[in-house]
Amino acid sequence: MAHISMQWKIRGFFLVDLIILGFLAESPFNFLVLNTFLGYVPIELAFQIKKIKSVKSLPFLLFFVIWLAFYPNAPYLMTDLFHLSLLNPHDYANGLLSNSPRMWLDFGLLMVSMFGALLIGTYELNVIAQRINQAFRIKFIWVLPTILMAASGIGVYIGRFLRIHSLYLFLTPTWFIKQILNMWNLRMVFFVTILTIVQLAVLWLLNGIKKAD
Repeated sequence: MAHISMQWKIRGFFLVDLIILGFLAESPFNFLVLNTFLGYVPIELAFQIKKIKSVKSLPFLLFFVIWLAFYPNAPYLMTDLFHLSLLNPHDYANGLLSNSPRMWLDFGLLMVSMFGALLIGTYELNVIAQRINQAFRIKFIWVLPTILMAASGIGVYIGRFLRIHSLYLFLTPTWFIKQILNMWNLRMVFFVTILTIVQLAVLWLLNGIKKAD
């Protein structure tokens, strides 16, 4: 049997996940189909970036900008966890968690999509960052991933609270930039800081697992 690359395994994972979501995700969790697909897009873009040999080339720069614009869709799925409150998970008769099959199915669907996009997206972000570090001989290898994760935190904030989609950057750039300039406040900075720390923790754990092997 021919060897199947990890990239194709990941593509297969998301394809199966999307098919399962298409059949099993019900209201109010049918948003998972679109959000999971959008979370996969930057992962596929990262795969394509790897094919570009020179980091200093124009194709790499163009793909990098597009990837960065769509990357927040991967960690965005973390914020979907708050939709679990819609399940009313507690049995108010005894105060314990409900054992409703439908509730735990929705929980499983959300967790698989979230972890898939977050873990693979974070890994690919670091691969791209380290390629840039090597090309420009940047010694502080955690600086660029931190910057990219902070940028993704801003992107998540834009999507979650301003309800602005990534495509608006390309469709209405002037309006998009105006919204960005007007959104800064302490709560926004706090949100971005928390999401950056969470992503850095995930990356640290991924690197720790890799070194442990």
